[in-house]
Amino acid sequence: MPSVVKQDWIVAYSELSNDVRDVLPYLNAVVKEVAHNLKIPNLSFRWKENILTTGPRAINIAQVPNQKEAMKILDELKDYINETWEKRETITPIYERRKELKARDIARLLPQTNCRGRGFPTCFAFAMALSKGQKHLKDCPPLSQPEFTEKRNRLVSLLSSAGLENVAN
Repeated sequence: MPSVVKQDWIVAYSELSNDVRDVLPYLNAVVKEVAHNLKIPNLSFRWKENILTTGPRAINIAQVPNQKEAMKILDELKDYINETWEKRETITPIYERRKELKARDIARLLPQTNCRGRGFPTCFAFAMALSKGQKHLKDCPPLSQPEFTEKRNRLVSLLSSAGLENVAN
């Protein structure tokens, strides 16, 4: 699949007035689909349609259409960082890199009964939708049956560890 690069879009860079190093483990716990680099304290993650990298004193935003949109994203992110810091007493920080969630790990735990009947060509396709947060475990009725309780519990744990608690419910 070819990469899509929009030639007229910009990369935005912003220096932060305060060091946000202490909030990074809390963001690592609450942001979905995050990559945390412990050696260079930073987080890279998707924010809406953009890829952001937040370090102790700077934020980079990949491919934004213009400066106005970059400022809007930076303002939203600033508010999110401040809210996360204010709620830190209720968040368990994660200091290590999260394990990457793979659809095949999800698929192995699905009942493999009738994903086609639920609108997916295969259970792997349903697993892909789960891994992207597009479907929920409740969308797989067989998982509510007693014989699949252990698999469901393992899926809840797997999805939650990847920051997809809303998918696990």
